[in-house]
Amino acid sequence: MESCKSETAAKGGWTQQEDRLLLSAAQAARQDGRALRSVFEDVAAQTGRKPNSIRNYYYERIKQGDVEGELCRSAAFVPFERDEVRAMLRTILAQRAKGISVRSCTLAMGNGDTRSMLRYQNKYRSVIKKDPALVREVMAELTSEGIAAFDPYVQPLAARRERLGRAEALAFFSALEELAASYKKLML
Repeated sequence: MESCKSETAAKGGWTQQEDRLLLSAAQAARQDGRALRSVFEDVAAQTGRKPNSIRNYYYERIKQGDVEGELCRSAAFVPFERDEVRAMLRTILAQRAKGISVRSCTLAMGNGDTRSMLRYQNKYRSVIKKDPALVREVMAELTSEGIAAFDPYVQPLAARRERLGRAEALAFFSALEELAASYKKLML
């Protein structure tokens, strides 16, 4: 790729050469399966612009419909079917009961594909938060079938992190300072 530093327009303005460089680099990255972030960093190194400015410009072009073809297509959003959500919950809750992490469960469900893993993981977290009735229903199904089910709403004591509230923390540090002052008087 050619350097565009000498032809950079005034701040904010993009030259045709910069524009072509960005769009061709983005297209090549899509074809190679590389992240656009690397494109923004590469173009930044060649143009002297900031990667965030390049990213903003690129997405503004897409938003305005100036960029056509493969460049503006992202993976289609595939919503979960109700049966798929139930099957996912059954799998994760049963595996969690065996001590397997959500991440490991979802990675296996996605056949090692991290995008699929994140899709399952995010959906699981969303269902736990937004649909506890469904979660409890699936837990009851598993239990009635003799399958141990993890309860995501009950944390073992060892897993809980006790945190002090602001007032408790201030009282603790105040008492600690008093103790330090008393110790200092004894030492003098």
